Amino acid sequence: MENSIPVTIKLTTVITQTDGSKEEFTLTSTGEWMTKNNIDYLKYEESQEEGTVRTIVKMEESQAVILRSGALKMRLAFRPGEHMMSTYDSEYGTLSLLTDTKKYTHRIPSKKTGEFHVNYNLEMAGSPVGNYAMTIEYKEAGQS
Repeated sequence: MENSIPVTIKLTTVITQTDGSKEEFTLTSTGEWMTKNNIDYLKYEESQEEGTVRTIVKMEESQAVILRSGALKMRLAFRPGEHMMSTYDSEYGTLSLLTDTKKYTHRIPSKKTGEFHVNYNLEMAGSPVGNYAMTIEYKEAGQS
């Protein structure tokens, strides 16, 4: 990415299943942050059992998109108050996802750590999957 700033990333996802059970996942990684045409982008990679997954988070003022490629291919779109069509490519074909965004905030890093937060309900093929609360904190690499 051009004019990108190296960042450290801490991603936390809390999933509340439809039966009320909760799971929490945390990922620490390094990546890049940049602004282009008043849109912020965060790019990072993560290793999973299936292989490397490349993620780009496109953050606009009132909406966001998460694009994942590599071992996992997914597109999640978020806009508060709206149901947004999304997709997940599996070995069985492309599955239709629907996000119902409850809350979306984004703060670029300056004196404070940058933060992307989205809370959404997810449906897959018309069935509720659960509620997801995702927070990505990012700051310029080397800052404490």
